Amino acid sequence: STSRRQRQMCIRDSVTTAHLVAETGAGLMEMNTSCPNEGHNRLLCHDPHLVGEITEAVKNEIGDRPLIVKLAYIPNDADLEIMVKETAGHGAVQGFSTINTISAKLVDANGNQALPGAGRDRSGVCGNAIRGAGLDMVARLAAIREKLGLDFKINGVGGVVSPADYQAYRNAGADSVMSATGAMWDAELAHKIKAVSY
Repeated sequence: STSRRQRQMCIRDSVTTAHLVAETGAGLMEMNTSCPNEGHNRLLCHDPHLVGEITEAVKNEIGDRPLIVKLAYIPNDADLEIMVKETAGHGAVQGFSTINTISAKLVDANGNQALPGAGRDRSGVCGNAIRGAGLDMVARLAAIREKLGLDFKINGVGGVVSPADYQAYRNAGADSVMSATGAMWDAELAHKIKAVSY
């Protein structure tokens, strides 16, 4: 568990970062609470109360700028609802971006460590492998948004490699859709999505 001192440092550091973001004139801020490289088993987004405290402090720093929170996959509906209540429910958060990569032990066809180097037995998995989890999170967030009568945006992320994937996210309740790995492998992906009429 996180000590009180660690919690205070996390809040302070987040506010400092938010101040720097505000100085750039950015129109919005996304706060990543889900980086798998910062901890495989205990991500910041697994502590919705701390995220709530942080987002309230950050929102006080950035004022009217919209604040988006990036989430990892949260399998339990009750935990996800607590996250929404602690952040968007208090008005500090205007949107969620979900999901980040999923941390996993990566092995090759022979069962050996796939990534070279000490301490690199785990990594964030992205692309096709996580699309189902991303769609699930978007659909569940949309249901919670409706249940609680809140007005936050959902940015769907994870395994968007085709126009059909984009549409699946929109159908699940995403207000916007982002592709990282898919766009990296197919530089024309955005054009292909835009060209398809649904």
